[in-house]
Amino acid sequence: MSGRKRFARWLLWWSVLMSASLHASQKPEYERQIPPPYPRSLYEEGLSGLVIFEFLGHNDGSVTDVKIIDSSHRHFAKSVERTVPKWRLKPWQATAQAPETMSFRQEFYFVHSRERNDPHGWMRRYLRTLSCNAFNKALTTFKAESPSQNLHDLHYITYTFRVLGKAATRHKMTDNQRAELGDEFDRAIPGVVEQCAARPDKRYKQLLPESVRAHI
Repeated sequence: MSGRKRFARWLLWWSVLMSASLHASQKPEYERQIPPPYPRSLYEEGLSGLVIFEFLGHNDGSVTDVKIIDSSHRHFAKSVERTVPKWRLKPWQATAQAPETMSFRQEFYFVHSRERNDPHGWMRRYLRTLSCNAFNKALTTFKAESPSQNLHDLHYITYTFRVLGKAATRHKMTDNQRAELGDEFDRAIPGVVEQCAARPDKRYKQLLPESVRAHI
């Protein structure tokens, strides 16, 4: 992968925390977008989490075929699956650039009320205590349920990019410094996966490059 592509990916992960949608250069415009309800049991446990999903949008405004790519908890995923088909897009005139049916990807973050002042805090806590054993189990489930998806869609990898993006902003990094940090983690991912598989007793954070680990 070229440095330019890695830079573009890093900027993508650095962008919007609460949600991100992508279909080439198109972004959906909504007439109605109901937030998926927070599962009561997870709210009472104080858990925040993430769901990455795709759906088909049709030029009459309807939404169908919701597909969960990954989620931090199955109850979060079920909430998204039940709610997203109720969304309505703003209808559009079908053209070569905007066909009748388009596929969109989105992230939805369930952020507990106690995390509102620091929406990245819960991700850092996950990463600081994450065992390789738990990472390996999540990766196995991800590969089984989303075999065609890029490893960057695994929610723990997403968390890492988000936390690094927040750290880059906090430390007022330049775009080049931000890109270098993101690229270093990007290059390290295959090795981290391999080492976690070999040493499930280790912590995920221990296996990250030092410059990346310093920002988790």
